[in-house]
Amino acid sequence: MATAISVRQLAVTFPARGRQPAVAALRPIDFEVAQGRIVGVLGPNGSGKSTLLRVLAGRQRPSSGDVRVLDLPPEAPALRRRVAWQPEGPLPLDVLSAREFLQWVGAELGLANADADARAERWLARLDLLHAGRRWIRTFSTGMHKRLALAAALLADPEVLLLDEPTAGLDPFGSETVMAILRERAAAGATVLMASHHLLEVEEVCDEVLVLQDGEIQARGRLDDLLGGDAHAIVVRGLDAGGLDAVAAAARARGGDVLRVERPRDHLFALFRRLRQARGGTGR
Repeated sequence: MATAISVRQLAVTFPARGRQPAVAALRPIDFEVAQGRIVGVLGPNGSGKSTLLRVLAGRQRPSSGDVRVLDLPPEAPALRRRVAWQPEGPLPLDVLSAREFLQWVGAELGLANADADARAERWLARLDLLHAGRRWIRTFSTGMHKRLALAAALLADPEVLLLDEPTAGLDPFGSETVMAILRERAAAGATVLMASHHLLEVEEVCDEVLVLQDGEIQARGRLDDLLGGDAHAIVVRGLDAGGLDAVAAAARARGGDVLRVERPRDHLFALFRRLRQARGGTGR
């Protein structure tokens, strides 16, 4: 599988200002991300997540190291449409309407007007913003800001998406829509790096995670590998209490320890997905 992102000995240090000492936002780190993967970037506030995304987006110059996105330096003009960055924080030009904002983004990306308009309508519809297409952005809720920011990031169908807290402020249905879009983009070959504090969403959608602490990588890998233990589970259906007792007895007879017998439950995302499907939605 092709490598979409390559980072070698990347470090970012912000210089001292006045009485404030220099800050090592990222210490030398190394990692690669394969094409078509969704990677969650985790860590506490100040761990370097946003700085890493800014470097990959070509908005922050590294202090040292080598970074390649789609085999090019992040600031390469050829990546303007191929890589999209959704930063955390308010959108610019909040005196524009949502539709005008996406038209402006399309112009900045060099899209033809008709093409930009068609793409804008498609993403406004998908992210449930058509009803607000003519409203000023300054009147939007936090969740609407987030959905519009994602629409802007998706406008040129980029090959790499760099998302900083893409579901912050969204309700469960909005979050589920975003997760569905990210899965679809990855299935189509796009690569996603997503900084998030929402651990359940990371478990739902990410193939692997990168955990930062004080600018260093503390853990990296597939969730199954990082979270798995030495216990194994057998999932059965249709047994009565006597049958369950028999299974437990058989396990003990083979030298196993029966830790608990419990009824498994789904997670809350599954509940909201069922509710949406029940009312005729698709999660798309």
